[in-house]
Amino acid sequence: MASESAYLFKPQQGWLVTRGGGGYGRGGGGNLAPGVTVFFHVPADYKGDVPVKLSFNTASGKEIRSYTLHPKAKGAPRPRSSSPSAARKQREERATAIQPGMNRFQWDLRYPNAADVKGIFNSGFSAAVPVGPEVVPGTYSVTLTYDGTTQKQPLVVELDPGLRTTQAELQQRFDLLMRLHDALNQLDTALNKAIDARDALQKVVAKKSPAGKQAQTALDDLNRDIDDLVDLKIQSGEGALVYPGRLRSWLTSISSQVGLALVPPTPAMVQVADGYIQQAGAGVTRLQADVAAAHEATNH
Repeated sequence: MASESAYLFKPQQGWLVTRGGGGYGRGGGGNLAPGVTVFFHVPADYKGDVPVKLSFNTASGKEIRSYTLHPKAKGAPRPRSSSPSAARKQREERATAIQPGMNRFQWDLRYPNAADVKGIFNSGFSAAVPVGPEVVPGTYSVTLTYDGTTQKQPLVVELDPGLRTTQAELQQRFDLLMRLHDALNQLDTALNKAIDARDALQKVVAKKSPAGKQAQTALDDLNRDIDDLVDLKIQSGEGALVYPGRLRSWLTSISSQVGLALVPPTPAMVQVADGYIQQAGAGVTRLQADVAAAHEATNH
């Protein structure tokens, strides 16, 4: 392997596992990082002036997730932010930072996160980050793209041999998680559009123009439907003790429960998830109608 060329090494087998909270004391060894470890080399003259990307794909070639890589920042890393969303962004930046020569990337076997709601506080108690589902055991591939040139290697994901869950049961779990993921993505996207429309309406109402009455009616409808689906007043871990839950929180809650272990969802979980997914679809329809009315009012 020449130092002036990019090269992707074949990954070792990855394991789909669930991780607990560790053992007692400090004498035990640490677990390996979950997922698949990918090693790759970039030329010695890499300075960030050429695009570099890692993508993970199904056996049929459909992309699961891709990561745009960037040069590692010089100097000491910035202190971790106290904001959960900013801290997540810092972790993502560190994970995708590379340097000339050998690099290591850890794929967590997950699909991309769903869209998140603007201004939401994801404490994990009142609401949670809408993480993407894990893949099921099988054969996949990883592709390194460096300056327009691609290299591909196969990778295999196996289930923890200590578990007895069947492939069909894991597929059932994945399918339900993906349905919840899609419902969250559609709902959060619709909520973000509604929040933008609400901001625009508030400006129209503040001007006290002739269109203000129509704008106020549209604003009232938006406030009602946004607040019915997500509570943005919660801005701390204790907020859920003061304000009742909303559909956005319930969706991430059932998704977390289904994804907690590598076992099939119970009938009760499926029933609850189906109900929330149906409510999310109805909520998206209401928000779309509200946004259309808001645009009419702002452009009146």
